[in-house]
Amino acid sequence: MTPGISEAELLEYGLAAAEAGDREGERTDPGRRSAAVAGAPATAGPSGGRRSRGWAAYAACAWAAAYAIGVRGYQGLGGTVGLPGVLEEPAAVRLASLAAGAAILLAGLACLVLVRPWGLRLPRRLVVVTALAGAVIAVTHALIAYVSKPLDLLGAIDLEFKGWIEIDETEAILWDLLFYEPWFLGLGVLVTIAAGHHHRRAGGGEREWRRLVVGAAGVAAVWAAVSCVQVGVG
Repeated sequence: MTPGISEAELLEYGLAAAEAGDREGERTDPGRRSAAVAGAPATAGPSGGRRSRGWAAYAACAWAAAYAIGVRGYQGLGGTVGLPGVLEEPAAVRLASLAAGAAILLAGLACLVLVRPWGLRLPRRLVVVTALAGAVIAVTHALIAYVSKPLDLLGAIDLEFKGWIEIDETEAILWDLLFYEPWFLGLGVLVTIAAGHHHRRAGGGEREWRRLVVGAAGVAAVWAAVSCVQVGVG
């Protein structure tokens, strides 16, 4: 120990030197100072540390492409897995399946607008509202099936299956509920998340986003309810 200096004095001197070093580091590195104040890394982005949800746009694109090619393309080229009966006009159904697949594939590619830099060149409100409209269509498609088809299985309503010479109705409903509709529901959810990402990166506020989501959910709920009533009455 240094003669004439106590342990307490040495400790106090060391703490003072450490604080001086920290202040010097903050002066020479402003990012370090702001990070220390915010309690977050200096590399935090302009969104205040919010984790980007841009992945949802890529996921929606891949999800749509998988369904368009793997399901609609497969059945459009003559595949019969997932078809629970004999069709009246198989050629027309195959053509319609290919057309639907092409439309869904294009919709999936359009999801890239929500994450790629060139998407920012378009009007934010136009892009977001269009994306939410597509999400509403996809989610409503699933909601109608998830309400009406279990009611048919329970005998509460009697659905009409047009376009078939013969059909196993129970098999058709199970294919729909367990395979086809999850694709639509998942696509709707992914597109909504991606639309929120684009809304924020383009400068939109949280309050406006909440209003848009509530409005879209309301439209989907009302549309599904009215459709289910019409199906039940019909």
